[in-house]
Amino acid sequence: MQLFSKIQDELIRQIELSKESLKISVTWFTNHDLFNAILKKLEDPNFSIELIVLNDRINNKRFGVNFQKLIDNNGHFYYSYRENMVHHKFCIVDNKTIITGSYNWTYDAERKNWENIVILDESKIVKGYIDEFEQLKLHHKEVKNVSSVCRTDIDINSTDYLQSDYLIQAKQEELRGNDLQAAKIYTELLRIDNKKTEIISARNEIVEKYNGQVFEVSPFEIGILYKNGYAMVIPEFVQLPFTGVSVGSTTTEGAKSLGITIQKNDYIPKTILTFSLANIQPSPIGTEKVELTLTLNKSGLLTVIAKELNGFNEVADKSVDIKNCL
Repeated sequence: MQLFSKIQDELIRQIELSKESLKISVTWFTNHDLFNAILKKLEDPNFSIELIVLNDRINNKRFGVNFQKLIDNNGHFYYSYRENMVHHKFCIVDNKTIITGSYNWTYDAERKNWENIVILDESKIVKGYIDEFEQLKLHHKEVKNVSSVCRTDIDINSTDYLQSDYLIQAKQEELRGNDLQAAKIYTELLRIDNKKTEIISARNEIVEKYNGQVFEVSPFEIGILYKNGYAMVIPEFVQLPFTGVSVGSTTTEGAKSLGITIQKNDYIPKTILTFSLANIQPSPIGTEKVELTLTLNKSGLLTVIAKELNGFNEVADKSVDIKNCL
C-alpha cells in the first residue's frame, strides 16, 4: 500500500489498530495528533513504544510535543544528534508491519510538503527494519529526562522549517477554537522573527478579542529580571485576575538594598517597572532575601509587592497600568 495524501489519518489508523508495540524512528516529530495517538496506546501497561528523534530546536520547541510525558508513561525515548543524525522515517507496528517513506511526523509534512509512505508486511523486509532499529538503540542512550530548555544551535534552514511548522500548528489551533493557544504560538513565532507583520496582526486580533474595556487575559508574559537570570511570574494569555510569587536571592555580599526590575517578556522583551527595596538587613551572597508578589487585575493594573525575607521584614510596593505597556 502506498499513500501520497492524508498520511496522518492512515498513521493514526495504524496506531489505533496496533496490539503490542510501536517502534518509531523519525527525524522530526511535532504533530500533536500523532503524539496523542501513541500516548493513548500507553494506557495499556503491556503496550511497548520506542521512539527515536533528533535532539534539536525543532523537536524541543516551546509548544512542541511533550516527550517527557511519553517517558513518564513507560515509553522508551532516544535522541540522535547532528553529528550522526538518524534520518530515517519509519514505524514498525507489532513487529509485523513497516510504514516508511519521506514523511516526518510534523505539521509541515502533513499540510505543506509533497510526501509519501508505503506500508508493507513482508516478513523479510520487516525483519530488516527491526534489526536496524535495534542497531539504532545500541548506538543511542535512552533518555529518562528531557530538558525543558529550547535549543538554539541550529542553522537558518532549520529555523525556516520551525517557523513554517509553527504557523501550521497555530492555524490548526485557531480552526479548533483554541484561540489563546494559537496566540501563544504566534508569540513564539515572533520571538524567532519579530518583523512578520501578518503574524503580529493575527496575534493582536486574538488579544483584542479578549481584551476590550477589561482585560480577560494577560496580553503578555510578565516576570522579574534578576541579576542572575529571568523568572516568569505571570504567564502570557492567562485568565485574569492572576497572582504569582517569586523569591529572589542576594547576588552581592552585605547589600543594604535590592533593585527590582519587572519585565514584559513579549516577542520583544521590555522593562515596564523598576524600584528598590531599601534598608534591608545585610546578608551573605545566595541568601533568599525577597519575596515578590505580582498581581494583574482585569483593569490592567499590575501591582508588585516586595517583602524582605531573613531580615527586617521591609516592604515596598509599586504598580503600573499595563495599557501603557502594550
